[in-house]
Amino acid sequence: MANTETTTSFVPGQVPGNPLEKIALSLSGGGYRAASFHLGGMAYLNHLQYNKLPLLQKVEMISTVSGGTIPGVVYTLMLQNGKSFEQCYQFLIQKLGTIDLVAGGLEMLNPESELKNKCKAKNLINAFAEQYDEHFTGGATLKALDQMKGHLKSVVFNATEFSNAINFRFRNPDSHLKTGNDAFRIPKETAKEIKLSDIIASSSCFPGGFEPLLWPDDYIHEAAPMLEQIKTENQKQHITPTGIMDGGIYDNQGVESIMMYKGGMKIPYFDLVIVSDVASPDMSAYAPFIEKPKTGDWKSLTLNQIRAKGKSMIKKIDLYLVLACILSLLLPLLWGYSDSIFTGVCLAFSLIAIILFCIKIKITKSAKSRYEQVKREAFELIPAFYFEKLSKLKLGELSFHRAEPLLVNRAKSLMTLLSVIFLKVIRRLNYKRLYEHPNYDFRRSTTLIKELTEKDWKAKHPKSDYTQEIGTKLKEVVEQASEFGTTLWFTEDEKLAKMLQLLVVTGQATMCYNIKVYLEELTAVAKEDEVANGFDNLADSTKKEILRTLEMCKADWEHFKSDPNFLYLKLET
Repeated sequence: MANTETTTSFVPGQVPGNPLEKIALSLSGGGYRAASFHLGGMAYLNHLQYNKLPLLQKVEMISTVSGGTIPGVVYTLMLQNGKSFEQCYQFLIQKLGTIDLVAGGLEMLNPESELKNKCKAKNLINAFAEQYDEHFTGGATLKALDQMKGHLKSVVFNATEFSNAINFRFRNPDSHLKTGNDAFRIPKETAKEIKLSDIIASSSCFPGGFEPLLWPDDYIHEAAPMLEQIKTENQKQHITPTGIMDGGIYDNQGVESIMMYKGGMKIPYFDLVIVSDVASPDMSAYAPFIEKPKTGDWKSLTLNQIRAKGKSMIKKIDLYLVLACILSLLLPLLWGYSDSIFTGVCLAFSLIAIILFCIKIKITKSAKSRYEQVKREAFELIPAFYFEKLSKLKLGELSFHRAEPLLVNRAKSLMTLLSVIFLKVIRRLNYKRLYEHPNYDFRRSTTLIKELTEKDWKAKHPKSDYTQEIGTKLKEVVEQASEFGTTLWFTEDEKLAKMLQLLVVTGQATMCYNIKVYLEELTAVAKEDEVANGFDNLADSTKKEILRTLEMCKADWEHFKSDPNFLYLKLET
């Protein structure tokens, strides 16, 4: 569906005709850190007023990824059930602060435990899905989001499918677009059967930590006949189930789903796109493992030396067992094999030596057989080309201290690529689409979890006074919050340190700051060498409301600097 804004009213690089009227909000991935930070950002949008309504009421679309899908799904569901944001906020504060998903998930994998949904495979991601179902979504499916109520018109919960390496989008059923993607288009009525808990699990199913959910097998439950039918048809046609994993693999900010909404790349549908992001563009430099000089310990041994020592040890064991057996048989000759306790002990000892010798032979034979089997299987997997090249390397003469950096540096670089570089490249590409596209000038605002820390602030504002601009009280909050990792739990120490509160407050303050900056850019007077941004051409009533919201935002920012917890404590009561 095309945007209703016509080409005559849309002017690239100019302020939209009705700023703040149609807003899209994207919530990035990042576990409980993301869920808590985004909740804080949403809380501030609900606090700030525009046209006598909370600014959150102007959000028409939410696009979420991974940890951001937790508040996204819960808020959307509670909104459809007639709940207020304040009720959603209190619910999530309680759940995030008390539920350890990892501990609960691992406990469900014990042999004596069973998943409630017998249709699911017993694995960690499905254990998490059942916890989301129990604690966050109460058994609800996408059907609960049909015929959206309230200010939201579209929600997209992003995942990635592993058959075509593209985005897999779960949408509200009355959206003009279907759930899935071009390869897997899920009909509206079928999509209504998908549990919201499985959607959260799919979106937050990060590689390494979890195995993929299988479509449609792991989405089937007792009240899902159409999903069951898809599985039956796939089996008849010998179609392999499709793996569904973390949305961050494809787009960790959920920006693409917003920019593609109603042809938004040509003419943006939204007046403002707010990106709430806990990912950082920074990364630690790769630190190679340096080969250490030989020290005479076991690392100085080569594979050949270890093999030789092993053979020597086995021969000694054989010799000792044989000698023990012979000695045990000959020793009773000293007392003529008389019927005595000493004769019994010697004969028993010789029998034990013989049994141990036989066990050793059996174990050695079995180990050699297993080794040869594994070796054959490995050789079948690795092309002969590589063995031909590897034959040039005398592996048997390579010591551990020499091999260690060869192996460790490859492993470290691979992990860095998969867990850091890959995601940051994707992040930059998506931000580039949003921030370098002239159609989105004055239509974008980004809230980053680290941007108010001293390091990030000074990098962006080298000439400003950080202490005066941010304040010592707010600095303490954001510095602590920004160090929290990507987890799905809060440890006891973190609970004592009120990490959840620190993250929520950081989200509130950072959202306030960025909305302030955005409104200041809208209302800025053009300098002599600049082209006016079009704000003066807006209706007087619109300009008046924007300036009123800006003044409120400025006052809130000063309040955050002097008392960072003021909004958190207000919502707590």
